[in-house]
Amino acid sequence: MTATDREAMVRYDQLAARVYEERRIPAGTRDLVLALGWATLRDPRRHHPEQGVWTRTRDILNIDDRRMWQLLADDVPRYEHDWHAEPRGCQAPMVKVDRLCGRGVVHGFCEFDPHTGWARFWGFCNRPRCRAYATPIAQRAEHSATKRPEPIPNTGGLLPLFFTWNWEARYAKAMDVIKRCPTWEPPSHGLSADQWPSVPGTTPVKAFPKLRLVASDGRTLAPAPH
Repeated sequence: MTATDREAMVRYDQLAARVYEERRIPAGTRDLVLALGWATLRDPRRHHPEQGVWTRTRDILNIDDRRMWQLLADDVPRYEHDWHAEPRGCQAPMVKVDRLCGRGVVHGFCEFDPHTGWARFWGFCNRPRCRAYATPIAQRAEHSATKRPEPIPNTGGLLPLFFTWNWEARYAKAMDVIKRCPTWEPPSHGLSADQWPSVPGTTPVKAFPKLRLVASDGRTLAPAPH
C-alpha cells in the first residue's frame, strides 16, 4: 500500500465520520455523499479515469441515471415552507379559554419575515370576532409581501459541503430531468449550506475540507482549499 493509498483511506474515514455526525443529511443524500467519496478516494477504478465519477457512483449505488438525478434534485438549495408547522384551524385566540379558536379556515394568507424572507401562514374562520382579530395581521402581511427579501434557503446545499464540482449546472439539470422546477435559479446566498446567513434557532453547518470530483492522469486531485 502506497502513502497515497493510506492518505486516501484516512480521508475517506474522516468523510464517513463527518457524514454520520451530520444529523440533517437525509438517507438518500448521505448514501450519495458516501458513494461519491468512495468513488473518489477508495474505489480501485478511480485510477482509470476513462470511467467518470458519475458512472462509478451510479454503479456503486446500483441505481439508474434517473435515480441519480433524483438524489441531486433532493439536495438542490432552496427554501421550502413547512406547511405542517403552523397551528391547524382558525388562529384567533379565544376570549375565555386559553386556546386558539380552531374552527375551519375560511381566510388564509402568508406573512413574510423581513430578514429571512420565510413565510408564516395565518388562517382564520368567518366568525366576526375572528375576522376582526385577523384584519390588522392581514394588513401587515400584505405589506410584508411587497418588502419580502429573497428567502434564505433552508433545504439542500449539503453536497457542496463535501465536494467541489460544478454544482450549479448539476443542480439545474437535475431539476430539469426530474421536472420538479425546471425554472430553478441558484440562490444569491450561495449553493453551499455553509454560505447561508445564520437564522435564529438553527445550527450552522460545519465546514468540511472538500474533495474534487475529477481525476487527472489516473490520480485523484488534491482537496480544494477552503
